[in-house]
Amino acid sequence: MAARALTPANQITILRLTFIPLFAILVVEGRYVAALVVLAAAALSDFLDGAVARLLHQQSPLGVALDPIADKTLMTTAYLALAFRGVLPWWLTILVLSRDAAIIITALVISLVAGYRPFLPTLLGKASTTAQVVNLLVAVAFGAAVPLITRNVLRCTIYVAAALTIASGIHYLVISRHRYSHSSEEAPSSAATKSSAGIRKRVKVG
Repeated sequence: MAARALTPANQITILRLTFIPLFAILVVEGRYVAALVVLAAAALSDFLDGAVARLLHQQSPLGVALDPIADKTLMTTAYLALAFRGVLPWWLTILVLSRDAAIIITALVISLVAGYRPFLPTLLGKASTTAQVVNLLVAVAFGAAVPLITRNVLRCTIYVAAALTIASGIHYLVISRHRYSHSSEEAPSSAATKSSAGIRKRVKVG
């Protein structure tokens, strides 16, 4: 059982989890060059674990659950560490974390009220995540004084990430409302169908 769970893809994902505290320590200490290397390695591992899982046909429930946890933990830690160092504004960090928290809470509420409903990532959500990752890479590169990564470039990625984060957050809430209202309409309809079936059954028996 453990062997099936610890597939090569899942081991790469677990390795990405070990990068998170290392990255945070490096950023807090102001060692941005090393932090950039770690962040690039984490981004590469994110690509590799999915590729390896598809290549070896080893998709597993553990991997499906672990991969987004590793991604979100890394994103959260990176934004907090960079905001703490003053490389990124706190308002952007709060915006990104609030959007993720709102989506998670909304999904939990809908699951509790209407039953489990998987939330598939939308195109706008993927664009928002991509913009956030690019923003993190540019922020760390700016701290590492990488040529051509100026403050204006960093500011541009900040506003693009903020705009897409707000847009995707509103989009997810609209989708959630539609999904919840749809499930609410299904429930009475299902109950009415069962009631009607019960009446027909009693009539036949009578």
